[in-house]
Amino acid sequence: MSGVNAGTATGKTTETFITALITNSSFLAVELIAFTFLKNRLSRIYTPRTYLPPPDKRAAELPRGRWRWILAVATAPATDIIRKNGLDAYMFLRFLRLMIIIFGSFMVTTWVILLPINTVGIHSSAADGLNQLSWGNIPDREWKRYAAHIVLVYILTFWVIYLIRKECFHYTEMRQGYLTSKSHSHLPQARTVLLTSIPHDMCNEKDLRIWSSFVPGGVQNIWVYRDTKELNEAYSKRLNACNLLEAAEAKVLRYAIQEKLRRDQQPNRKSNSSSYTSQSGPESSTKFQREKETLDDLVPSVKRPRHRPGFLGLFGTKVDTIKYCKKREAKPLGSAFIQCNLQMGAHMAYKWIQVSPKDVIWDNIDDGVYETRFRYATSWMASFGIIVAWFFPVSFVGLLSNVSELCIKVKWLAWVCKAPTPVPGILQGVLPPLILAILFAVLPWILRGLAWYENLPLYSLLSISVYKRYYIFLVIHGFLVVTLSSGLTATAITQGLTGAGSALLQVFTLLVYYAKKWFFGRTPRQAYAVTFTMPSADFGVVLPQLSLLATIGLAYSVLSPIINGLAMLAFVLFYFVWKFLLTWVFDQPDEHETGGLYFPLAMKFLFVGLYIEQFCLAALFFLKSSSGQSFLVQGILMVLLLAITIGAQTFLSEAFDPLSNYLPMSLATKKIQAKIERHWRKEAGLEKGDNEAFDLFDREHIRSIVRKRLNAAKAAEAEISAEISFLKPVLTDTFDAIKEAASTHLDAGQSHSQQDLHPTISRESRRSGSSRRSRSRSASGSPHSHKSNRPTMAPAAPAPAVKYDDPDSSGDEDDFDDNGFQHPSSYAEQPWIWIPRDELGLSKYLVEELKVAGVDASDEGSIMDCEGDVEVTRSPPDEAWEGGHNA
Repeated sequence: MSGVNAGTATGKTTETFITALITNSSFLAVELIAFTFLKNRLSRIYTPRTYLPPPDKRAAELPRGRWRWILAVATAPATDIIRKNGLDAYMFLRFLRLMIIIFGSFMVTTWVILLPINTVGIHSSAADGLNQLSWGNIPDREWKRYAAHIVLVYILTFWVIYLIRKECFHYTEMRQGYLTSKSHSHLPQARTVLLTSIPHDMCNEKDLRIWSSFVPGGVQNIWVYRDTKELNEAYSKRLNACNLLEAAEAKVLRYAIQEKLRRDQQPNRKSNSSSYTSQSGPESSTKFQREKETLDDLVPSVKRPRHRPGFLGLFGTKVDTIKYCKKREAKPLGSAFIQCNLQMGAHMAYKWIQVSPKDVIWDNIDDGVYETRFRYATSWMASFGIIVAWFFPVSFVGLLSNVSELCIKVKWLAWVCKAPTPVPGILQGVLPPLILAILFAVLPWILRGLAWYENLPLYSLLSISVYKRYYIFLVIHGFLVVTLSSGLTATAITQGLTGAGSALLQVFTLLVYYAKKWFFGRTPRQAYAVTFTMPSADFGVVLPQLSLLATIGLAYSVLSPIINGLAMLAFVLFYFVWKFLLTWVFDQPDEHETGGLYFPLAMKFLFVGLYIEQFCLAALFFLKSSSGQSFLVQGILMVLLLAITIGAQTFLSEAFDPLSNYLPMSLATKKIQAKIERHWRKEAGLEKGDNEAFDLFDREHIRSIVRKRLNAAKAAEAEISAEISFLKPVLTDTFDAIKEAASTHLDAGQSHSQQDLHPTISRESRRSGSSRRSRSRSASGSPHSHKSNRPTMAPAAPAPAVKYDDPDSSGDEDDFDDNGFQHPSSYAEQPWIWIPRDELGLSKYLVEELKVAGVDASDEGSIMDCEGDVEVTRSPPDEAWEGGHNA
């Protein structure tokens, strides 16, 4: 035991760092090599955006060389991500770029200035290894050296605030351009507002129109959300029944095909089974009598799918699934959707703006104001309660990462410090981050449930709430509890190297894809989801981890300058990896797009790192104040800097928050003015000088426009009436002549027409159907090609230029139908039952059987092979197909 001392324990710090560096660098190298060999062989995992989306959203093919893809990713324009995956993805990449600039400048400055000040001319036995490069290496007698730290903290803080302000300007410009762009402003969701917690006596269309009379441009549509609970439950049951029926039909076909294959392998049964593929002859009593007999022979009643209709399928008497599913085929609740005529009106009447029907959480918009507030408060109370409960497992991880110091005080742990070289480094540098990763992997699911309970009405807001909660968790448990006590550099290296490599290789996505393909792709709808659906990034889970890394780097940028280089390396890797993923892999759903609302939150969280840094430096100076008055002055300077930083964040928030969330009146008015001027010239036929001013609110101008348009309409009506009166006698004579000629030749051509007309139509129909099928096969191809296992599709279209500054863009707004913001249960039709087509022709009989029962069904675009595997070449037949999957 006597061999264990402070020097031995301190020396383990360098060993821990080197072990973590070597281990994670090795993992990164393995992941990079594996990706290089797999990217061309598994294009469905690594480059799905090159062929799965519609042509206008596809990415260019990666070069075929093993390493040429690196240059292609590095030179790909980041703005192209806006067209592919929206503004959220672009601003996420912009955040990573900002982190590279910050920590790159930090690394150059601190390594050139602080590292020599911390090390040159100091011979201290209290510090060893990497500790010699940090703040702690300076003894109290060298207090003058701290002046460099103070000056540098001021300079770097002002530099970070300047960069944040610059990026906020860029984000505001992009955000406003996104809101006013033709691709977004013409959407009805850009003009739709969701109001919740409306008083009962006001929750009707008449009172809501009176209430919203102040909105510029007025209100176009109002949808009041009503109590349709029983209908909603019936709608959910119908969807479940459709899925159950599809699975049962596919199971029947699979069993029939496998049974036929088994019988074909028996010589004495081969002659009987050969009749299964023949067509039904004239002797059949019904159209599909032969197929029915074949199906009944191959699949006896005891082998048909059966289930229990009770709770969770565990209770009740078993019933035939197919027969069961074929037979099973209000008042206001204080919420309303208001669609304004003008986008400007929606941003003035806001509560929840930019609402898309698919983004609505229908279960969360029917609660009153008091219940909503109660759920909000209890949701956050539960979040902080989980933070407290999480201390116990995280504290154990903190002790494990600091075991080199514990072995001095705890005798039974002395063997750790005496263990061979790799063991202490693995225990302190590898295991703690791994255990933390496992603990925090389950955390987002818990936080998402709490955010749902918070009663947020939109899925996009749900993800933003998870971002806030998850970041608080990570700062407290991943930084303050663990990182401040030990393992800082090891944690940064693990996230920067292994984390980036894992994101690039997508091991989990690869495993999940094949697991779904083998175990869950049993029906055509499931096979379509596996084959065509691309992964998407949940920024509410990804951003907190990167924000934590930024917080750690900022907090330790002066105390331990070595962290700046590690943080910059981590963000360079993350930027490269995520640029590749957002360009070639991920497909973000349009309805969950927030227009970059994650970015202002990420900027605010950067200030947390600055606050921790300044508070720690002030506390360290005050703790040393007993050694001299100079330390007290230095501490006061840090408190002053802390106050300046708080003031800067407050100023930036007040300046940019309104512009980030809502459309400025000046910008909206300018766009409306340009649109009215364009409409004025085009339809009213008015000429207007270049120097003539146009007042949007000038009543005389508006009245003159109305009068001239009415006069133009009356003139056009008179002209049309004159033309009709002129052509009427001519048309009458022509019609009489045609009628007489037709009656003369009708008898002569009737027999010929009866003989030839229907065969001609039949041949044309077959030719048309054959050409359609051939075109479908040429467009979709076989499910997999021989090299890259990808569906064969049309080549990608060239990417259009990214433009948001199009205030003069033309085109009328697309409007919702009458059911635009009603619950799908009130208008959605029953999904078609999608059955895979088989070589025995049994799918035709099953489709016809369902249609006779009143259930729409089809076997188009799906095939079941002789082994029972299902492949698809398009989306479900009751949905539009754009030549690729469009999220």
